[in-house]
Amino acid sequence: MKIFNQKKNIFIIIVSIIVIVLIIYYAFMKDEQEIFEYEEAENMQNIENIASSEVEETQKETITIYITGAVNSPGVYTLPEGMRITDAVNEAQGLKEDADVEEINLAEVMTDGMHIQIPTKGQIDEAVTAVETTSKKSGKVNINTASQEELENLSGIGPSTAEKIIKYRTEIGKFKAIEDLKEISGIGEGKFNKIKDMICVK
Repeated sequence: MKIFNQKKNIFIIIVSIIVIVLIIYYAFMKDEQEIFEYEEAENMQNIENIASSEVEETQKETITIYITGAVNSPGVYTLPEGMRITDAVNEAQGLKEDADVEEINLAEVMTDGMHIQIPTKGQIDEAVTAVETTSKKSGKVNINTASQEELENLSGIGPSTAEKIIKYRTEIGKFKAIEDLKEISGIGEGKFNKIKDMICVK
């Protein structure tokens, strides 16, 4: 009977050890599984973030512009949105030696479909001269470029009114239509009708 009890105790001890080992093993495996799932979820999140960044980069807005004139490689270029005219000039291989950059705002932000024309030195003056010549040939006074004397030659326009015309186009801007002349103090409907066939805007 004593031997039987000893065997029974040994069996109970062995079973207890097996149960404890199983419990420890199960707890260890559970922790390993949780760590694996956490790392896998973190990796998936990183992959999604990278993919999202790549999509955003791909979908970044672009603009297409046309640059001509005094640049080394004029043409159509596609650039990221928000770029400035100076960036378009660099894309076109830079300026030519006779480029007149003072006539262009190189810091201006470009828009899609924009045509940028870089003038050469003296080109602006030539254009103004051509307009003035055309006006003289037509026999009409261009109120946007006429001198004080030329304005005074118009019927009913004296020195004071001529000065007001010049001041208007200097401070406010060029006249867009001859009818805008009626905004000048002293030029009413009657006076305008007398000179409307003798003036023009260019």
